[in-house]
Amino acid sequence: MGGKAKPTKHTAKEINKKIAEASTNKGGGKAGLKDRQGGAAGHAKFKCPACGIQSPSIKSAEEHWDSKHSKLPFVAADWSDTHAENGGVTTAGVAVKGTARPKTQHELTKSKTGQELLKQKEAEKAKALETL
Repeated sequence: MGGKAKPTKHTAKEINKKIAEASTNKGGGKAGLKDRQGGAAGHAKFKCPACGIQSPSIKSAEEHWDSKHSKLPFVAADWSDTHAENGGVTTAGVAVKGTARPKTQHELTKSKTGQELLKQKEAEKAKALETL
């Protein structure tokens, strides 16, 4: 609640709710549920040969191995790559939010990779203008 003669602003709770709604993957009904589960491959890439748990990276796979199977030696080649087994594609569609829109030019200028991308776009525009 605002004080005397002060305009009320948005509360932190309200702002955090907006952020969560914009970036949380939800909705889409049964198709959205299936999409969030990642299809046949799942969203995690590697599968443990001992217990079958899935892991998103080799580093986290190694941490899992040290924690759960410490008596056996860790061999990264034994872990199956579920993405490669299922055609190299996971789902990304109706229920995925947060990364759908491309970054604006202003957002790209804030990082080095974004600045490099902008330079590439400018070079492509220049080439297109030269051919006309």
